[in-house]
Amino acid sequence: MKKFILVMVFVLLIALFIAFNYLLWDRESKEAEIKNLQSVNVSNDASISAQRREIATLVDEVSGLKDRIEQLERDKEQLQKDKEGAAAEIDRTEASLRERIDFINILKEHSNIETLSQPIVLWAEALSQGNFEDAYDLEYAAVPEKDRAVRLSTYIEQMTSAVSKVEITEVKLDKLRGAGNGEIYLFVKYNVKLVENAVTSDLKFSDGENEMYVKIDYSKEKKAFIISSMIYI
Repeated sequence: MKKFILVMVFVLLIALFIAFNYLLWDRESKEAEIKNLQSVNVSNDASISAQRREIATLVDEVSGLKDRIEQLERDKEQLQKDKEGAAAEIDRTEASLRERIDFINILKEHSNIETLSQPIVLWAEALSQGNFEDAYDLEYAAVPEKDRAVRLSTYIEQMTSAVSKVEITEVKLDKLRGAGNGEIYLFVKYNVKLVENAVTSDLKFSDGENEMYVKIDYSKEKKAFIISSMIYI
């Protein structure tokens, strides 16, 4: 009977030892699990915080883009208004220009050809009389001095070594040339007499009969018609 009791006590002690070890292991396991969960929670909290910051940044960017889009829409509307205003102004300008061109074309039809041709006649007379500076000023009256193709000294040298007399023989209004933009062109025939042994390499005309188109403008400063350009034929 004592042996049985000792065996039972021994078994009970072993059972208690096993139970104690299990509980100890289970506690350690639970503690490790708790620590792991705490670590995961900390990591999750950090991730959530980072995501919140990213979301806040994205919200700010979206807000900024929205403001930018609204500004671009306003700019677009303003540009459209400016475009429409510019188009209307162009239409008004073109209409005004067309009226001016039509008026000039009518004026050309009724203008005195002697009045229109006066600067050409004066140019020819100046060349014939040896007043080459006056002829130069008449020929380049519409061109700023700095933009003139020929210098005065060169012009005088060329004319002195070549021209004896220039005589205008015919002047007619060219009704087609310049009609589309209200410009005045005259068709001119003229006779040239060159000096003996004339240097003709730089001349735009030859001895005898010549032809050219002359564009005429009106100078408000001089209150007279002037030569705008000469097109030698």
